[in-house]
Amino acid sequence: MPFHMMRSFAFHFSRRVVKNSVSKQYLGLCAYVNANCIFDIDRSARIEFNNNGFLVLGTERSSFRGWVGPSKLYMRENSKLIFNGYTQIGGGSLVWVLENGRIEFGGGGFTAGKSIIIAKESVKIGNNCQIAWGVTISDHDFHRTFTEGVQNLETAPVEIGDGVWIGMNATILKGVRVGERAIIGAGSVVTKDVPAFSMVVGSPAKIVKNNVEFYG
Repeated sequence: MPFHMMRSFAFHFSRRVVKNSVSKQYLGLCAYVNANCIFDIDRSARIEFNNNGFLVLGTERSSFRGWVGPSKLYMRENSKLIFNGYTQIGGGSLVWVLENGRIEFGGGGFTAGKSIIIAKESVKIGNNCQIAWGVTISDHDFHRTFTEGVQNLETAPVEIGDGVWIGMNATILKGVRVGERAIIGAGSVVTKDVPAFSMVVGSPAKIVKNNVEFYG
């Protein structure tokens, strides 16, 4: 506990952290950071807190705490990470923002352990989203592909609406927009937009139910 608090104070007072609006419920700090977290943040990168923002990073109460390894935060040149309200990122997770990229979290949500969120352009996650164990969200392919000599689209923004539930080991790929309160089944690979209030499963993910209501 003392080491976590020391790391949290160091994070709070970092020059890379912009505290526009921070919750007053947690000693006035912007984050509670596990002492084992790994940071590699370029001096031009910025972490921004809005709407009574607060981050719990790498520390959680789930049954797999303690053996998932450290959470990692990598931010390249001119990248931005934004927290709008309370957000929890589970142990062993990776948040990676490439040069000029942007990741934005709405308030009231969480990611469980071993999740991976990567942005080269933009990943936006809405309010009250619940992201389970081992989920991957990425807005780019990492490698260039060509069709008849013409390069295919490599990067496209990802947007997750409010109140979405993403099941364990699911993957959300570039250019996908997930509507509010949609449900992504465990192990699904989502390559196309998901309508609001729908449930999708499979690889590639397909709609199996409509007008579904999820209250996690």
